Amino acid sequence: MEGATGTAQRRSRRRGFTLMELMIALIVLAVLLSAGHGLHNDWLPKQRVIAASNRVLGFIHQARAHALTHGTTYLCDGNSLCDRFKPTRSLLIASDADNDGKVAASEIIEHLELPEGTTLIWRRFRGKALRYGRRGNLYYQNGHFLICNQDHARKVIMNVIGTARIETADARLCP
Repeated sequence: MEGATGTAQRRSRRRGFTLMELMIALIVLAVLLSAGHGLHNDWLPKQRVIAASNRVLGFIHQARAHALTHGTTYLCDGNSLCDRFKPTRSLLIASDADNDGKVAASEIIEHLELPEGTTLIWRRFRGKALRYGRRGNLYYQNGHFLICNQDHARKVIMNVIGTARIETADARLCP
């Protein structure tokens, strides 16, 4: 019996961590936190730009498909109801059902909000909105959307027939 209590006493003395084990655990934790901070500062904005450019491309396809089935369709700045196009985080698809040249709130078909910290800049287009005709073509408009988030950028390039593609872009072009 005495041998069993002696073993139990030795086990009770071994509970807990030594100072050296605690220091090593803190060093490992610090390394992991610093790696996670770098991951958050660089990887997350890059993924937001990739996601935003893919969403914008899908939105363009949706606007073109709507034009093919329903007639003239607009893709424009979601903050202005197609009155202007400034750097934005939001796009909308709309129709001009009453043919008055203006988009009313009731004529909005779909709305797209880009990820946090991501901006979209309209470059080299004429007019205040992309205007798709009944055949899915653009009315003499070509150019690109520049999508930016911190040090990352991509372009969604449009041609006059209304098709689009994604390319990488230089983040120095971003405001």
